[in-house]
Amino acid sequence: MAYLIIEHLEDISEWLWLEYKHVSMWWKDKLIFTNVRRDEREKLAKLGSVLAESITKFPLERSKVIVLDLQAEEELKPEDIGEDTIIVVGGILGDAVPRGRTKEFITSKMEGVQVRHMGEPQYSIDGASIVAKLIADGKRLTEIEYEENPTIKLDDFSEITLHYAVPKLNGKLLLTPGLIELQKRELGYTEGEISDEELEAFFEGRGEIL
Repeated sequence: MAYLIIEHLEDISEWLWLEYKHVSMWWKDKLIFTNVRRDEREKLAKLGSVLAESITKFPLERSKVIVLDLQAEEELKPEDIGEDTIIVVGGILGDAVPRGRTKEFITSKMEGVQVRHMGEPQYSIDGASIVAKLIADGKRLTEIEYEENPTIKLDDFSEITLHYAVPKLNGKLLLTPGLIELQKRELGYTEGEISDEELEAFFEGRGEIL
């Protein structure tokens, strides 16, 4: 079975930790974190193998490496992936408007690797990793459901919109476990006190919850 490498490029926030845990649930002992600082190694070792060096500096056979990059020209297909293939995902929390950071930090530094996209949607780290796992298991992009910018209800009156695509399996959104609860805590949410407009502005970076 293929391996998944997450090139770790962010501090470990609660949000990032939830996404990484979700990836670990799907990839299990085939998950490797690279570019990990000394002070974060023990924590990430709970989820997968940990290496201090960046994947961009590994003396490995580049033809067996696939970097997932929104700017790639070719889509990822099952036949691209062999038992010793290494699939690389950037450990980057996404922006509402993609800034090409995977190409900047990984793809441009790894001449000779295969570069693939997974369609037009921008996925979260765990979303991209799940889609990669489904394709590694034989599915094609056209067979994988997703929902762009899904709206999640907090209660009967309030909801939030996630500004990225979330994969679906058997019609069910594969949301990051614990993410909605985390967002409620970070907002200091109590039922009926925060309007839909305030929540939307907060997640788009246009306002604060007071």
